[in-house]
Amino acid sequence: MHEGEYFRVDGRLNVPRSPQGRPVLFQAGASAPGRDLAAKYAEGIYAVAYDLPSAQEYYGDVKARIGRAGRNPEQVLIMPGLVTYIGSTKKAAAAAQAAADGYLPVENSLAQLGRFIQRDCSDWELDQPVPELAPALSFTGPAGRYATILRIVETEKPTVRQLLGRLAAGGGHCTMVGTPEDVADGIEQWFVHGGADGFNLMPPVLPGSLEEFVDRVVPVLQRRGLFRTRYEGSMLREHLQPAA
Repeated sequence: MHEGEYFRVDGRLNVPRSPQGRPVLFQAGASAPGRDLAAKYAEGIYAVAYDLPSAQEYYGDVKARIGRAGRNPEQVLIMPGLVTYIGSTKKAAAAAQAAADGYLPVENSLAQLGRFIQRDCSDWELDQPVPELAPALSFTGPAGRYATILRIVETEKPTVRQLLGRLAAGGGHCTMVGTPEDVADGIEQWFVHGGADGFNLMPPVLPGSLEEFVDRVVPVLQRRGLFRTRYEGSMLREHLQPAA
């Protein structure tokens, strides 16, 4: 029995203990308090990174915080979200992305964008440039997602419609469009150059996008020694390793 400030438990949980003991602890959130929380307790971290430079900034900062917290940075894995559109050619992959964007529910997407930036977007003109957004330092909401949106707007100069499509599949996470080899090249670049220990795969269309990644990209990664060819354990904690 436990009775504390925030919750009360009247007795033991009446389910069996899991084979791995305590659950694997993941954290998500890019604010300074969120990064400190991850540094102290997380075993895996879900991150938002639009491109490699932003991924490297987050990766380096959080790994340093982990070290200052007295933990081994190599034992805490940082995994940005990854959206992929795969085709036999770059043109086919781009067509797959355009087809997915064609299903975009505009009204709902504008509402989602409004939640991300804490602003009413319902009257924004879809085929006009994105209106000026507040600088990151003055934004009081979730910092990571907002910083990603600012980076997309600054880098791509999208229309509102284009921004909605960019955010729809993964909310501004890294998006790779191309052949299986192109996607594997991008993954390898992030892994080798300090942007990620692995990725949180976010298939834009299920089950097709997931099946394409498993059947076409994973074999390329395996040939390059970037993904395991067999599992050596039976539990999630044993599988949290960046490479085979």
